[in-house]
Amino acid sequence: MAKSNKSRFAIMGMLALAPKSSGYDIKKLMEGSTQYFWKESYGSIYPVLGALIEEKLIVQHEDLSKSQRQRNVYELTTEGKKELKEWVNKPVEYEQFRNELLLKLFFGELVPLSTTRKHLEEFYQMLIEKDKIYQTIKNKMQSDQKDEPGQPYWLMTLDFGISQVNAALEWCKSSLKQFNKLEKK
Repeated sequence: MAKSNKSRFAIMGMLALAPKSSGYDIKKLMEGSTQYFWKESYGSIYPVLGALIEEKLIVQHEDLSKSQRQRNVYELTTEGKKELKEWVNKPVEYEQFRNELLLKLFFGELVPLSTTRKHLEEFYQMLIEKDKIYQTIKNKMQSDQKDEPGQPYWLMTLDFGISQVNAALEWCKSSLKQFNKLEKK
């Protein structure tokens, strides 16, 4: 099953965490939680919401409480909650990892060493920034969300990202050392 087919579960999961959310709310919730491993655009959220309504997995309500403008909010139906739980219980399917940096590195012999070195150095700096962001999120989550029932799961998810960043930083250091050897040849 491709990512686009699992978008429905990401959106249903957000509605499980925050019932009566609008499409805008769902996007903002994702930006504040899953954006580093699962993103959805408005262009994918609204069609999925429409499909979920047709399948009677969510219901749509009009809400005037936050502003004078009408806005549509959504919540899971009993059947929607059941389907979401069934999906969470299923084994995880392997999805192919894609990385443009690795693709360019693989074809690195086609360009000067300096080009590929620059790509690696930029990636290294991006990883350092990402690590800072993750650490800030972790600190905030540990202090501001310590009473949330989902917090241990959110921290485990975040720790996966932190571990990936640390492994990638080590890989960058090793690869840059190899570039030093290549440049001396």
